[in-house]
Amino acid sequence: MRKWIWGIIIVLVAYNLIFKSADKTQPVFTSTGTISNPVSTISNYPQEKTFHTYECTQDCSGHQAGYEWAELHGIDDEDDCHGNSESFVEGCKAYVQENSEDTEDEESDEE
Repeated sequence: MRKWIWGIIIVLVAYNLIFKSADKTQPVFTSTGTISNPVSTISNYPQEKTFHTYECTQDCSGHQAGYEWAELHGIDDEDDCHGNSESFVEGCKAYVQENSEDTEDEESDEE
């Protein structure tokens, strides 16, 4: 093929990648005549996500990692929860809080 044909192909691909992805936010008319928006309402109105009692900024993966780390290391004191990420520390604290409540319940049952 000639160079100009490759140039046209590249321009068409770039156009589709750039402008077609923007079209996904536009309302779509369905066969029933109603308007539907293909973008989830969650993206327009984000729901608050929480991990135990702590608020997550995105997907709670940092909290989950901190929780699993605390579980793996048998952490039982919030002062032992430290790290470079606030969400990691909060996940660790969630583990401690959850397990201290279980321990308190078991102790009160024994009495």
